[in-house]
Amino acid sequence: MTDHPSCIDISHWQGFPDFDQVRAAGVVACIMKATEGMSYIDPNRAQNFIAARDAGIACCTYHWLSPGDPLEQMRFYIDTVDPVEGERMVIDYEEEGCELDDLKQAVDMLLGDPRGLQVTVYSGHLLKEQLGSDHDPFLADNTDLWVAQYTSGSPSWPDGTYPHWTLWQYSETGTIPGIDDAFVDLNNFNGDDEKLVAWISPSGSKPPKPTPPPSEQVEVSIVTSGDVGVTVAVNGELTPPRRRRPRLLIPRHPDLLR
Repeated sequence: MTDHPSCIDISHWQGFPDFDQVRAAGVVACIMKATEGMSYIDPNRAQNFIAARDAGIACCTYHWLSPGDPLEQMRFYIDTVDPVEGERMVIDYEEEGCELDDLKQAVDMLLGDPRGLQVTVYSGHLLKEQLGSDHDPFLADNTDLWVAQYTSGSPSWPDGTYPHWTLWQYSETGTIPGIDDAFVDLNNFNGDDEKLVAWISPSGSKPPKPTPPPSEQVEVSIVTSGDVGVTVAVNGELTPPRRRRPRLLIPRHPDLLR
C-alpha cells in the first residue's frame, strides 16, 4: 500500500497544509471536515478548501453526524458549506448513539436540496453492525460508500447494500509532504485518478484532468552518429560512443527514486 495515495481527508488537526507540496506528492483529491453536530464549524476548512483547489486538488466536504436531530444537522451543514449545483456531500456516520433512521433522514434531507447534491456515507463498524447482510434499498439507490478499516488486507463492508466500496480509508497514521506534525488519513479510490477527480467534483461540471506532479527531467540529445556508433549528451554531458541503439530515458517521479 502506497504512503502517498491519490486521496486524503483532513480537518483542523492537520493545520494549514502546503498544498503545493501535497499535490507534488501525488494527491489529486481531498475531503475536508466542514461541520459537526448542530453548532461546530471546522475553523480551517474555508481557507484550506481554497488553497487546495488553487494547487490543483479537487475537494469536497463532510459532516460528522452526532446523536440528535439529523434534519437540523443537515440544515446546518448545508448553510455552512453553501454547496454548488451537484456538489458531493459526505455524512460521517460513526458515533455511537446514532441510529440507521438518523442516517436515512440525513440522506433524505440532502437529496431534497434543489441543487441536486450527491451523497456519500462514510462509516466503519457502526454501519456494518447495523446493516449486517441486509439490503437497504434507500441507501443502495441514493448513496455510495466510503468505508473505514485499517488493515493491510482487503476491507469488509455491508455488501448486501453496497456491492462495492467507492473509497476505502485504510490508515489514519499516514504522512504526506506539506503536512507537518500531524498524521493524515489515507484513502484508496476504486478507480483511477481521473475517475476519482470526476467523482469528487460537482456533477455536471467539467473537472480538471489530473496532471502528473513535478518530476525529475532528463534531457537527452544525439550529438553525432555514424559507423563507429552513437554519441549521446545527457544533461549536456557527452557519453562514450555506443554501437547499439541507445535506450530512451524516461523522466522518473522523485517518489520512485526512494
